Amino acid sequence: MSLRSYNPYYRWLFPWLLDRVSAAVADERSDLLGLAQGVVLEIGAGTGSSFHCYPAAVDKLVALEPDTSVMQLAHKQLSKMPAAIQAKTQLLLADAEAIPLADNSVDTLVSFLVLCSVPHPEHALAEMRRVLKADGQLLFFEHVLADDPAVQRWQHRLNPLWHRCAGGCQLNRETAQLIQQAGFSLPTYQRYQHRSFPRLVGQLISGRAVKTND
Repeated sequence: MSLRSYNPYYRWLFPWLLDRVSAAVADERSDLLGLAQGVVLEIGAGTGSSFHCYPAAVDKLVALEPDTSVMQLAHKQLSKMPAAIQAKTQLLLADAEAIPLADNSVDTLVSFLVLCSVPHPEHALAEMRRVLKADGQLLFFEHVLADDPAVQRWQHRLNPLWHRCAGGCQLNRETAQLIQQAGFSLPTYQRYQHRSFPRLVGQLISGRAVKTND
């Protein structure tokens, strides 16, 4: 069990904040997850607010989440969903840096506002690449270091406090670069400022990545 689960902030307030953020990006999430197919692994599935977004082309959804309190909420969310969704959804309590799945076993990876908060994103991305099939895809939506130098300065200044209060989230990661360095190419990718987010966390990247040849 995660030590964070004993902290009232992470047990009660943080899951609520996760759901509020999910609501703000509901349209983007639905559009992105609509591209998923086959066996899907969602990294950091949270409270399960994305489960209903997956199309019929998804044969199985493995929802990975490292926090026990958040996973309990995902169980409750899943229990309210149609039997067809429940039947093809597996909740997996595990860490993105040590994914308990076989090599080349996943058709679609989903990372939705997750790579900002894993302690070692290069390790998580290496694991994600390992489990992804050669013709698979990584669908991602992440906030990143701002383009504006003035905003960057505030991100660097506030990051030490921010990541302690926001589940390990980092304000100043260049996640697109990390994805490419991990052995992915970005054939479909956009970078933009989200209208609903404050400028401190409003610079986003979204798109589709594929494995490069070894």
